[in-house]
Amino acid sequence: MTDETTSNPTVQPVELYRFEGADVHQEGDETARLRGYFPLSPGTPNASDVAAEDLMMVCIELEPGNHLPTHRDSNEELLVATRGTVEATVDEETVTFSAGECVVVPEMAPHGMRNVGDETAHVLGVFPNDELTATFDAPLEPFGTAEITVASHPEEEAADD
Repeated sequence: MTDETTSNPTVQPVELYRFEGADVHQEGDETARLRGYFPLSPGTPNASDVAAEDLMMVCIELEPGNHLPTHRDSNEELLVATRGTVEATVDEETVTFSAGECVVVPEMAPHGMRNVGDETAHVLGVFPNDELTATFDAPLEPFGTAEITVASHPEEEAADD
């Protein structure tokens, strides 16, 4: 390894599960509760200063029995379970997957996840773009809206307006 490689400030580890203050829920559904954040999207709660050029990642934590409500994403998504067992419903198909397994969700396909195990589940959602719009059937709190847009480079988005 060269000194140039070790001193590159853009290559650094990013903590994946920093959920303080990132609780999300849907009113009227006691099990529509999760913790999540976008570690590679500077400007979002608990994010690192590291941004990817052409991908985005969301870290999701689901307690047993809780679920991520049905929604559609503007990009294809790779769901990777890193802990626990979850059930994903994509369109009309339901599959159970556990730590070390993944599921591919097509762009704009309605999908959601439920923790069907006995321990807290951790799932990474990886997207092939640095901007994402997720549209839910009902508003998510604390956002107060059913349509949520996240960008890895929010300062560039604002400059384009």
